Amino acid sequence: MNFSQFFRHRAARHGLVWLLIIGFIALMASLDPANSWEKVRYNAVLLAVLAAAIYAHYALLTRFFERGHYGAYAVSALGLVLAGGALLDALNHVAHIAIINQTGQRITTPYLYGQAVGNVTLALVLATVARYVRRGITSHFQMQQLRALQLETELSLLKAQVNQHFLFNTLNNLYGLSLAAPDQMPEALLQLAGLMRYQLDSSRQATVTVGTEAEYLANYIGLEKLRLRENTTVEFTADLPHPDRPLAPLLLLPLVENCFKHAIDPSGDNVIRIHLTQTNTGLTLRTGNSIPAQFRPAPSGLGLPTLRARLAQFYPGNRHRLAVEASDTFYAANLQLVL
Repeated sequence: MNFSQFFRHRAARHGLVWLLIIGFIALMASLDPANSWEKVRYNAVLLAVLAAAIYAHYALLTRFFERGHYGAYAVSALGLVLAGGALLDALNHVAHIAIINQTGQRITTPYLYGQAVGNVTLALVLATVARYVRRGITSHFQMQQLRALQLETELSLLKAQVNQHFLFNTLNNLYGLSLAAPDQMPEALLQLAGLMRYQLDSSRQATVTVGTEAEYLANYIGLEKLRLRENTTVEFTADLPHPDRPLAPLLLLPLVENCFKHAIDPSGDNVIRIHLTQTNTGLTLRTGNSIPAQFRPAPSGLGLPTLRARLAQFYPGNRHRLAVEASDTFYAANLQLVL
C-alpha cells in the first residue's frame, strides 16, 4: 500500500489522526511533571468520550442532516452534546479526576460539567468541518477527473469525426485527381500519409510540437484544396521561430476546419485566410473566411465547444484568449496562447 492508497482507507486515516492527538496530549503532559498523571487520566477519559461522541454525530449527520431532516438533527445533536458532557463529567467524578489550577486548587463539578459540554461541542464542530472540507476537496478532484475524462472522450470523438468524414471526402478527391491530374497524386498521398501519421502519434502523446501541429494543418489544408474550385482563394502562412515548443494536439484544427466547412459558395468568390505566428512566449492563430449569401448554419458539432473546454483545461485563465467576429459576409477568429 503506497502513501496515497493509505489515505483512501477511512480506518487508517482516522487511526493516524487519533495517534497524533494522543501524542500531542502526551507531549503537553510531559511539560508539566507535577500535574502530568492527573492530566493524562483526564485526557484519556476526554478522548474516549469525544471519540464516541464524534462517531455518534457522524451517524446523526448521515441519518438526519444529509437527508434534510434538520429539526430531528438539531434535537439529536443537542441531546448528544448534553449527554456527552454529562458522561464525561460522571466518568471524571467516578475516577476522582480533577484539574488543578494555577493556584493549586482542585477544580471539580459543576465547573467541569460546563467545560465538558464545551469540549464535546468544540470537538463535534471541528470534526464536522473537517468532514465536509475533506468531502468538498474529494468532490473537487473527482469533478476534475471526470472533466478530464470527458475532454479525452470528446477529443477521441473529434479525431474519429475527422477520420471518417475527412478520409471519405479525401479518397473521393484523390480518385478525381488521379483522373484529372495524375502528376499531383504523389504529393497528395504524402499529405494524406502525414495526416494519418499525426493521428496515430498524437493519440499516444499528451503534447506535440508547434511545428508538428503546423505541418498537420498544412497537410489538411492541402488536401481540402483538392475539392475547391478556382473561385476560392486560400492563404496559409506559418511563421514559427520556435517550432519545438509543446502544444496540446489538434488544438488548432477546429478553427481551420470551420473555414472550409462554412466558406464554400459555388456561385461566388470565396476567401479563406489562415495565419499562424509565434513569438518567444506565445502562439497566435488568425483565421477568416467569407460567408456565402445563402449560408445556413450547420448543427453545432463537437469542434468549438471541445476547443473552448480544452483551452480552459490546458491554458487556463490568462493563458488563452479566443475572440470571434462575424458579419453577414465574413467570419474571423483570433486565438492567442501563452506557451
